[in-house]
Amino acid sequence: MRPSVRAAPVSVQEDRPSRIAMMGRLLKLSNMVMRPFFAFFAEHHSVSHNELRVLMTLARMREAASHEIASAAGMYPMNVSRAVATLMRAGRIAARRDTDGRRKILSLTPKGEALYEALLPHVRYMADLLFSPMTPLETEFFGKLLAKLVERLDTAAALDATLLMPPNEPEAPLPESFRDELTKSRDARRTTPRSRVAASHERKTTRKA
Repeated sequence: MRPSVRAAPVSVQEDRPSRIAMMGRLLKLSNMVMRPFFAFFAEHHSVSHNELRVLMTLARMREAASHEIASAAGMYPMNVSRAVATLMRAGRIAARRDTDGRRKILSLTPKGEALYEALLPHVRYMADLLFSPMTPLETEFFGKLLAKLVERLDTAAALDATLLMPPNEPEAPLPESFRDELTKSRDARRTTPRSRVAASHERKTTRKA
């Protein structure tokens, strides 16, 4: 069952057209960034969209279980499992059991590493194409905005996976429980550093006494 909802503030309702426009631009940006990669590599290396996403994510993580790849890449676990199975059959991913034998740990084989290395020049080129017009400050700010958006969706998925699904009510606002959870998370991030500083100061004062 989805969490209960209440009427959204008027300001949120009024701001929806601009937010919808931003969603459209985000989708277009995602498609334009990834289209050349997948069009070229799918044809030349017999690899699918999901397989490339798994391979690129695993290359950054070095070693990971399937569910960890799914979380890091924002993919459905079933899609990750299918991509992993295909990549293993192609000799691009290897699996081993961890020390307690409970988890299957995945890593790239030399063949998988070679495919990733072949992809890197295209990634660097696209990054330069996108970010070179930005100043260092703009790039830093944009990175923080991206991190904030990803964190918000990660929080929603951890709280209730159905929050990422279309609501039953077309105009339904965000569930109150989700807003409360975000507020707690934000407050925790703000207070934790101060608490650590205070604790450190208290320890130093105690030692001097």
